[in-house]
Amino acid sequence: MLSNFQTQINTQALVSSVIAYTPNLLSSVVLFFLFWAANKIIQKMIGSTLTRMKVEAQAINLLLRAARVGVFIFAALTIADQLQINIKSLLAGVGVMGLALSFAAQDTVGNMISGIVIIIDRPFKEGDWVVVGSMHATVTSIRLRTTVFTTFDNETVVVPNKQISQERVINYTMTPRIRVKIPIGIAYKENISEARSVLLEMVQKDPKILSDPPPVVIVNSLGDSSINLQLRFWIENSADQYAFFWKYTEKGKEALDRAGIEIPFPHLQLFVEKTEGV
Repeated sequence: MLSNFQTQINTQALVSSVIAYTPNLLSSVVLFFLFWAANKIIQKMIGSTLTRMKVEAQAINLLLRAARVGVFIFAALTIADQLQINIKSLLAGVGVMGLALSFAAQDTVGNMISGIVIIIDRPFKEGDWVVVGSMHATVTSIRLRTTVFTTFDNETVVVPNKQISQERVINYTMTPRIRVKIPIGIAYKENISEARSVLLEMVQKDPKILSDPPPVVIVNSLGDSSINLQLRFWIENSADQYAFFWKYTEKGKEALDRAGIEIPFPHLQLFVEKTEGV
């Protein structure tokens, strides 16, 4: 009989606990649907705002995913607290684990943050011809942690995004018109104006060289054995700059040879003054 009485008391206590816990359970269900609706609204607001700002689709998807994860974490913690689950110890453990991971994966996190900045800031896009440091290459793929390039020698180069964010990046595709600068040296005994006329006449016949701004020849420096001129002209497509550089380096030498203008090689000229001792 005593055993039956204890069972009855335990059953009543269990029923009372369930009844007392029911409001928490119902409020948790309500919170779940509220957070679900809030996530939909936030996703739509962020997506429409970034679309109006003309942000890349890759960046929009990345930010929407991050916002979704943030809402999920906040919802899980709120619902767990509503269900009277002790989350303090869980948060402490997550904090310690996060601190350890932050030290172990700081380079990875840095590369990911740099990747997000590159996607949002858009210093280049896939298919662009860029110079990163001293590397000339075409952008093949922009990833979250790395960016893949293809050099002119068809070499695939994978560069961490953090390294790219610390380098000077030149985007030739963004500004296709470019000035080609060709160094040509002449001997000190030659006439600068005559050499200038020969070089300018040479490039005037090429329709791919822009006439506005017009080509010029300047004296760039005075070397040890030559007057260093520089032929400058503009072209419409930056991808052709090396072809023009190689072409007119050769043609410039040939044009000066035909005009009888000497292009000196490095040499040392010694003058001995006439003195009684010599």
